Amino acid sequence: MRNRLLIGSIVLLSMVFSACQNQGVDNKAAVDTNANVSANTTSKPDAKTVEEIKEMLAKHDKALNDKDLDGVMATYSNNPNAVLLGTGEGERYVGTDTIRQAYTEIFKDYDAGTLGIECDWKNGGADPSGNMAWAGASCKYKDSLNGKAREFVMNVSAAFVKEEGAWHFIVLHMSNAPSGLNAPGAGPAPSPETKE
Repeated sequence: MRNRLLIGSIVLLSMVFSACQNQGVDNKAAVDTNANVSANTTSKPDAKTVEEIKEMLAKHDKALNDKDLDGVMATYSNNPNAVLLGTGEGERYVGTDTIRQAYTEIFKDYDAGTLGIECDWKNGGADPSGNMAWAGASCKYKDSLNGKAREFVMNVSAAFVKEEGAWHFIVLHMSNAPSGLNAPGAGPAPSPETKE
């Protein structure tokens, strides 16, 4: 059940970051509501940065859909503090060895080629230096296991670092809210369910 929270999470991030660039999303509203945030965060991410991150996310998405563990791991930083987080206690995977173990389990939880996603909210940005970026979204997921379809909703956030000229995940976090907990105006928080 826990692994379902991690399935396909990165597929949405390429859409998130792309949408932030394409829709001209900037961080001005966040700056306006928090006077402590630097004015440098008010501009859109550089188009080159967006394209580079989209390419990295596309590589991860393909590897995830193909269940290619080495391909997935190539998108993570080798920093020993790189982390993959889920919703609950114990869903914290720090460093490449434990992240690799987590994806090994994730791969057991869906059929290859069945990941699908639709995001109704997304945001993202990058620092002015071009060495760090972030993205977040709330999305509906669809996949199947042994031909049995299922749907669930997740929130996903990520931080990216540029190392040796290439972008990598330094943090990836995905969660689903327990039933009854939701943001103001967001409506009920659906829990993962299997469709027959």
